[in-house]
Amino acid sequence: MSFARGTTIELRGPFGRRVVGAAGGRGMVTSTDEFLQRLAAVDQAMGTTSQIFDALQIASTEHLVHAARSALIAHATNNNFASSLGIELMCWTAAERQIGRAFEKVGVRQGARELAFLVVGTSRVQVKTAMAKIFHEFAVERDDKVLELRQGKLSIMRWTFSISPEELKVAPFEKLILERVALLALAK
Repeated sequence: MSFARGTTIELRGPFGRRVVGAAGGRGMVTSTDEFLQRLAAVDQAMGTTSQIFDALQIASTEHLVHAARSALIAHATNNNFASSLGIELMCWTAAERQIGRAFEKVGVRQGARELAFLVVGTSRVQVKTAMAKIFHEFAVERDDKVLELRQGKLSIMRWTFSISPEELKVAPFEKLILERVALLALAK
């Protein structure tokens, strides 16, 4: 399945029907804690669940959507790693069951300039409205290109996700990341 940049997609599964929005942007994170608190306030006001990532650790929009679907399934079937869906999104995106390690791998850091966002809700309007509010309130310039793979990003992600040169001879990089996310289901 191929995803357009800045995707909102409807997902169905044991979690019912949900809409997931994935987007990238450029902005400045001056305080991670403050950023996450403000993101939680937007979610509370909008009835959504959102997560922010370091876009340098995200392989594609498909990476985010695949992780969101896996997190929703895990949460709905009580196979989750975390009690909160937001933290579950972090674990699945990082392909990591340890919450602290997941945040280290793909979590946003102070000074980050390339950001990736996942927003989960019940309708496209709700998700798009929440995403617009997030981008406006955080002064983030929408740029979905930060989600695309590029040379410098590949070397960073190879190290983060422990992808060997031998694996790259067998499958495309993005597919190896998606496989890491899928294999997390076996980690329980």
